[in-house]
Amino acid sequence: MEKWARSLEESTRAQFESLYGEVRLAGEKASNLATKMDEREKEVDETLNGQSDAIAGMEGRLKKMEKEMLRLKGRSEDLEARSRRNNIRVVGVKEGEEAGRRPSDFVASLLKENLGLAATPTLDRAHRTLGGRRDGEGIPPRAFVVRCHYFTEKEEILKKAREMERTPEGRRGKIHIYPDYTQEVNSKRAAFKEARSLLRTRKEVRYGMRYPATLVITPEGLQTRLFENPKDAVEYIRKELNPG
Repeated sequence: MEKWARSLEESTRAQFESLYGEVRLAGEKASNLATKMDEREKEVDETLNGQSDAIAGMEGRLKKMEKEMLRLKGRSEDLEARSRRNNIRVVGVKEGEEAGRRPSDFVASLLKENLGLAATPTLDRAHRTLGGRRDGEGIPPRAFVVRCHYFTEKEEILKKAREMERTPEGRRGKIHIYPDYTQEVNSKRAAFKEARSLLRTRKEVRYGMRYPATLVITPEGLQTRLFENPKDAVEYIRKELNPG
């Protein structure tokens, strides 16, 4: 009996030691795995931090590039606008009417006659806008782009043209004269079309466009209002100005 008990004790101790060894080995493996995970996590954090710094740097450079592009775009727009400072556009002249004459001489005579100018304006050049000739029924003819030699004469032509547009005959006329703005400025001014249409039905209200695209409204007896946002202008007209 004593021999059997001793054998059982030794067997149990051996099994315990074996199990203890396995547990210790598993613990060491777990510890090593935890260490490796910590190291890997640290590497990932460092990588992410590096990428975050790189992304932040790229965002900063992108913002600088966008700012520079806006500056260059504004400068380009300004230079183009300056190059058109003495220009006007004459719309509605039938294709071919200038045949046999220098376009600048033809347009100068046309302006003097239609606007009642005291003298024939001095024009550096005049030409139709690019594109094929438009002779079809109902197709508007190409406009004339005209460069005046004198800025004062250009301003006088536009003043007379605005006065003519205020008369029923002028509005019904075939020929109309406008400043030669850049495409961007024209788009901004065209956005006020609804507001200007509403203003035509309001009596005793003076209005006009200030360069590049600001609507100026002066109701009789009220303070002048300036609008750079077309929606704000329409809302003001409908709420504050009664139709005539």
